Amino acid sequence: MTAVLCGEDLGWVERVLDRCETRYLNDAGILATALDGEGRLSDPTPLLADFGDVLPFMSRLGRTGFVDRQMALARPLLSDALYAQGGRLRLFDNHDWLLGLLELHAVTGDRSLLDLAAEGARTLIRRFFVDDLLTDGTAYWKDPRSWLSPASPFNGGYIELWIELHELTGDAVFLEASQRLAARWNLTPGFQSHGVLEKVFSARSATLNRLAGRGARMRALLFKDNTNFVWSLLALHGATQDPAWARMIQRWIEGFRDHFLNGGQVWLWLDRAMQGRDVSLKAAFSSIDLLCDIHAAGVLDQALPIARIVANSWLPLAWSNGLFPEHPGGRRDHLDANVDMAVALLKLAGLTGHQPYADAAARAAEGVVSHHEGPHGLVMAVDPDGQVVDPRIIVKYQALALKLALAPRAADDLWADRTLMTLLRDR
Repeated sequence: MTAVLCGEDLGWVERVLDRCETRYLNDAGILATALDGEGRLSDPTPLLADFGDVLPFMSRLGRTGFVDRQMALARPLLSDALYAQGGRLRLFDNHDWLLGLLELHAVTGDRSLLDLAAEGARTLIRRFFVDDLLTDGTAYWKDPRSWLSPASPFNGGYIELWIELHELTGDAVFLEASQRLAARWNLTPGFQSHGVLEKVFSARSATLNRLAGRGARMRALLFKDNTNFVWSLLALHGATQDPAWARMIQRWIEGFRDHFLNGGQVWLWLDRAMQGRDVSLKAAFSSIDLLCDIHAAGVLDQALPIARIVANSWLPLAWSNGLFPEHPGGRRDHLDANVDMAVALLKLAGLTGHQPYADAAARAAEGVVSHHEGPHGLVMAVDPDGQVVDPRIIVKYQALALKLALAPRAADDLWADRTLMTLLRDR
């Protein structure tokens, strides 16, 4: 058996899988969202929005019967193949749902999952384009902001999904929608001026967008908003080889270097004055991960040195137990961010041949396994001594931690398995 990133003790894996099947269900029998530190259900909301973070891993690890039952329970909660939480369709609630369907299809080969994902994606194209931007959701009478049809760069992450659907189905509508959305974001003022993707507060009116934006504290978010969009640009460039998308990635790299990089202590978000805020592990690992993929795609050779700047800045911040703090100098970590930091560092090790990155990845993975497991599951946060500081059990993070048991110890083995790389991605 190939050595895995988290070490030889894999008993925790079966415990995670068992708890998902028996402990983390709401009254309807569907996976819930969260438990408190006493193991009581604190948020029974169905986990459909994050099924993609759970079911593909459980299927790959043999719990196919449970996965089939969860999918059967999910179908009555759908509207046009999308998850309508509380009767409202929101794009944020459906990205991991649809991406999860594709990942589950890749694991199982079940064509019905691909068909369901394609149906949902067509619904998005049909219902959510306004001025060639993909809006955040349907208008809702209790939420006046929704009447303006705001649009987040996060929604650009659907381009990557559409590109995968185009490759799997051959349907040109997905490629056309991808190019339409990317081209429109290229014209947004924030991207033209700063190389940064900013939220649009009104897709219906440039004037209203400017007025609404003046009252906002945050101008641009790196994690998910910018990173997912640039992953989509990578997918679009790979599918078309159109140099326009490579130029967009180049412009974004310039914007990242100018506004987010901060000498490797990456800012999580920018305020209205374009000042960086909140140095964060989430910003660090997502930057390393994305920059590795930009380099591996052969788009820009300056991406890898920037990834090393981030990694070199964060490696000294790791605690003696191998875990990284959520913020530099902080006294708490973050379960999921440490999982993804470990994967990102392993990827970087594979591209650079620099063993300290792989060693840090392994220490972080072993730290998660050694210090996060409690009687009810993997807790949200511990301190430098491994003492629990946030005992909550976030259900999706339980399954996402399984990445550490699927990722190989050797970085070259990870890069050699593109199917596994897709499963381990963080979106």
